[in-house]
Amino acid sequence: MRRPVTGASGLASSGLRLQIALFLVAVPLHLVWEVAQMPAYAFPRRGILADVVGCFVPSLGDGLMTLLIFWTGWLVFRELRWIVAPGRRGYVLMAVVGAVLAVAVEWNALYRTGAWAYGSSMPVVPGLGVGLVPLLQMVVLPPVTARIVAAMKPAARPRGRL
Repeated sequence: MRRPVTGASGLASSGLRLQIALFLVAVPLHLVWEVAQMPAYAFPRRGILADVVGCFVPSLGDGLMTLLIFWTGWLVFRELRWIVAPGRRGYVLMAVVGAVLAVAVEWNALYRTGAWAYGSSMPVVPGLGVGLVPLLQMVVLPPVTARIVAAMKPAARPRGRL
């Protein structure tokens, strides 16, 4: 029978599992959002499969931004599991950090590198000059990700030898 993991190594293991879960939940959620918002960008449509493939790498970046939100909260709240029970302050932190990250990424891609452009259907936030849809993405999906991860139960481990 395995002994329960405790102490600093248990905390590190728990923290790593939490971060992996956040990333693995965030990426597919963001992938669905990325594909759904494609018509609001000035990209040639090549079909759903090509859109999904083209949105996969940005979804990995969105997963990393979710981890940046987690790490920011960890520093602010000094609590590893803050994101599974964020409370009002945690949700505000997720919204603010998510919005800042979204504005930075969008602004850089639009005005600095020219990596993408908006189509006529993208609503643009006055004063910021970035799209409302990608801004909402980073405000809405990190809390949804946190709720899903909080609801996940650890898989039951089989007893005895494998």
